[in-house]
Amino acid sequence: MAAEQYDYDLIVIGGGSGGISCAKESASCGAKVALFDFVKPTVHGTKWGLGGTCVNVGCIPKKMMHYAGLLGDAMHDAHKLGWDVPESHKQMKFSWEKLIETVNNYIRSLNWGYKLQL
Repeated sequence: MAAEQYDYDLIVIGGGSGGISCAKESASCGAKVALFDFVKPTVHGTKWGLGGTCVNVGCIPKKMMHYAGLLGDAMHDAHKLGWDVPESHKQMKFSWEKLIETVNNYIRSLNWGYKLQL
């Protein structure tokens, strides 16, 4: 009986960190690899790129927002420690729009980097 012929040596389902690592490592060993990644858009049309839940809507955005909160908190002490920042927290300004823009741009840069690596 003849061996069956396939188009790929490995098919990876999921473009999260594990799937991307598996695909890249297998390809570096000479395997012909296909990676499938699909996220059903929400009712609002939200969808995301490669990187999985952690990169797109989990760990990474959460950590960036947490860090932004820590920075705001640290500003209260910064003036006492020699930093030239307003003495009163009421003089500081925060832009939710700028935070969201920065988080989204960082996530997009990670998505793009993953795509280039494949």
